[in-house]
Order: sequence, then structure tokens, then C-alpha cells
Amino acid sequence: MQQTRRHALKNLSLGAGSFLLTPLLNSVRLQAAGNLDALPKRFVFVVKSSGIVPEGITPEPFAGVETRNESLANVALPESMVALEPFKDQLSIVQGLSGKMCRGGHSSWFGAMGVYMTGGEHDRGAILRATADAELAKLSPAPFNHVGLAVRGPALSNAYGGVLYPGITATAANKELPFQGSPDLAFQQLFGSAASASGQGQARFRMQKNLLDFMVDDVRKVNDAIPSSEKDKLDAYLNAFEELQVRHTRLTNMSERIKANAPSLGDKFTSEVEEIRQEAHFDLASAALIAGLTNCVTLRLDNLTTVYSNLGLSKHNHGIGHNESSRSQDECRDVIREHHCGLLADMARKLKAVPEGDGTMLDNTMIIFFSDSANKHHGDCVEWPYVVLGGCGGKLNIPGRYIRFPKYGDPGCRTIGNWWTTLLNAFGNPMEHYGNEDLVLKQNGGSYRGPLNELIT
Repeated sequence: MQQTRRHALKNLSLGAGSFLLTPLLNSVRLQAAGNLDALPKRFVFVVKSSGIVPEGITPEPFAGVETRNESLANVALPESMVALEPFKDQLSIVQGLSGKMCRGGHSSWFGAMGVYMTGGEHDRGAILRATADAELAKLSPAPFNHVGLAVRGPALSNAYGGVLYPGITATAANKELPFQGSPDLAFQQLFGSAASASGQGQARFRMQKNLLDFMVDDVRKVNDAIPSSEKDKLDAYLNAFEELQVRHTRLTNMSERIKANAPSLGDKFTSEVEEIRQEAHFDLASAALIAGLTNCVTLRLDNLTTVYSNLGLSKHNHGIGHNESSRSQDECRDVIREHHCGLLADMARKLKAVPEGDGTMLDNTMIIFFSDSANKHHGDCVEWPYVVLGGCGGKLNIPGRYIRFPKYGDPGCRTIGNWWTTLLNAFGNPMEHYGNEDLVLKQNGGSYRGPLNELIT
């Protein structure tokens, strides 16, 4: 029976939805053949502005401790991270890694993932190499090899919507990855092929049209062909699109109460509210990953001009970083972090609902949440905190752990160069060292080249 199913999948002919369904079917074929090692490893890089303060993501029992590698199982997360509690077995908090070879200040630009010093306050500077996210994207190719989504442009820019260049990701030397700032356009670019392939002659997929209308015949074929054990994955795949689809009627059936309190008459894919646009980008990223259209997404959440008015904050990130808000900087950061952790948790929930191999898609995904300005608003790069969600494809032994490396300059201290080298080695690029060394550490005999082997399974 398995051979019959595999033969049926191999010879399945698709029409309108072929572009969108083919990556999913390839995954199903690999599982049907028992080739679980060939399943893609997925990466999501979630980059925020204005720094991630280490104290804000440190569980209380670990506060003030220099070096640790402890289980998170019986430890309460900070209140602003409570949304991640259900995923604590696949949550990692990694602290203590320095990035002094990068530029500090408002943004390290490409340095955060390229590990070198470049640019100035308003100048992104030279692009020396492909950034680590782009290098990892090369290891799991997909129809869209690397998707960039952003709410705003560079650190101090007011650029908003359309194609943006936030200055954080490069695919090669002197070649920046373009990001899409408009969720509706991103939807059309990622999923619009179903419309053009349907024979209706539409150049762009309209948000009001239900994508499933174009795929119904192909979905029927797939349901007939795949094993019953894989139907849950298809259901989750379709559910992801159902969350993205926009009704023709929009708000016509909504109650007066909802109309009165709606921040905008537009759908979240056309909303100009920052928090709603962030949510839309996360929805798009989750659906694209589940569909197999991409295995790598970099999300630029905000920049220094972002105002989180829907969260009750009146000052932009830059003002908050300079204590210009009526609320304390720590309180504002907690409010923003709680919102961001909710978005991370929602993505994790969607991926965890999709069966894959002996587990779920979340097991084969690594979501990395960090800042382009290291540890604070004017980052000094002494420490670069990372919050990681997902099973990391079984390549790393960090899920469910709180890990703190020795502080900068102490024996055993390590850098973000070691961090990105670790990921590249673990997932299939065995390079000696990624990025520049810290010359001060090197001069003092404290530099360490290569991966953090203790983090690799």
C-alpha cells in the first residue's frame, strides 16, 4: 500500500495550485519513503530594534549568575515571556556572547549577522559578505530561497511599505536582500502564482479572493492520493491559508460593537497599524513555511521610529530608549516584549500543529529572536542575547535550556562569531570560523575560533 501511495504521489498531476502544493507534496513523498533526514531544516530570524536587555529575558533564579547551563523545565519565565511557557521544552535563552567586533550604537547594521564592523548612525556601510541568515538559507533551498519581511526600513528611517532595505541581511558581498514591507504585496508575491496559473489571466492575486477557490481540484486530488497519516499535515496546511484569506464581505457582517472599536476598516494585511502589520507578517511567514514555499524567513519587526500605540505607548522606540516616555524604559520594553513573545508563540503553535516525520514542523525549525543593536538602546555589544524557539532539527542540544557564557574578557568567553559558526557547522556548512575575530580578545589571548561544540549534538 505504501508503494502504491508513493507511486500515486509521484505521478500526481496538478493544475492551478501546482506551485503552492508541489513543495508540500515533496515533503510528503520524503516521509512516505522514510527519508526523514532529507526533510528541510527551517530558520526564522526575528530582528528587533533598540536592543534586548539581558535582564528582561533572564528567569529570576538565574539573575546575577555568571555562567550557567540549566534546564528551564521548572523555572518560571519572566512575566513578559509568559506566552512562551507552553513551548518551554523547545525554548532556549542564550546569553553572554559578545559582539565587540561589530559596530555599537543604534544599529550594528549587517554586523549583527555578518560579524564585522560597518556603517555609522545613518550609513549602513560596506557589505563584506553574505550574512549568516543568508548562508543558512542556502542549506535548505526552496522556491523562495530567502524571504525578507519588514515593517519599516533602516534604523532611523521612516520608510514604510513596498520594497525596503533595512540594512541587516546580505546575500553576498555588496548585495543586500530586499524586504517586503507591505503584507498585502507580500501575500501576492508569495501566493499569487495560484491565480496566474488558473487561466483567469490575473496578473496579481487579489486579496479578496479565497485562495482555496483556485486549489479545490488539486486539494481533492491530493486528498485521494496521500496516506491517511499525512492528511493532518494537509489540514494544517489548509488552515494556514484560511487564516490568511480575506472575505469579500470584510466587515459587512460584523456587529456594531466591533465596528465601533475596530482600529481600521481594512484587513490586517492592509492595515497601517504597526502591531497589526507585524501580526500579518508572522501569519505570512508561518503559511509560507508550512506550504514549503520557503525554509528561511528574516523578519525585521520594527525600527527606532516605530510607535506601539496599540499597546498604549506614545513614544517611538528611540524616545523610549532615551527615557522620554511617561512610563519607565523597563516597563515599556516589557510591554513590547510581551507583544513580540505572543507573535513568536503563535508561530510556534502553528508549526507545532503540523505533523512531520516522528514529530512536528516545530521540531525541524529554529526561530531566533534578537536585536540588531545587541544588549541595549545604544548597544555596546558586550553581550548579545538570543531567544530561540524550536527543536532546531535535532542538530543542537539547546532546546529547553538557559545558557550563559562567561562575561566579556573572562576565561572561556565567546562571541557571536562562535554562535553563527556553530549554526553553520551544525546544519551542514563546516567552515572553520564565520566572521571577524575580536581583536582585543585576540591581542590578550582570549579569542576563540570555531564553533561552540558543546552546543552541537
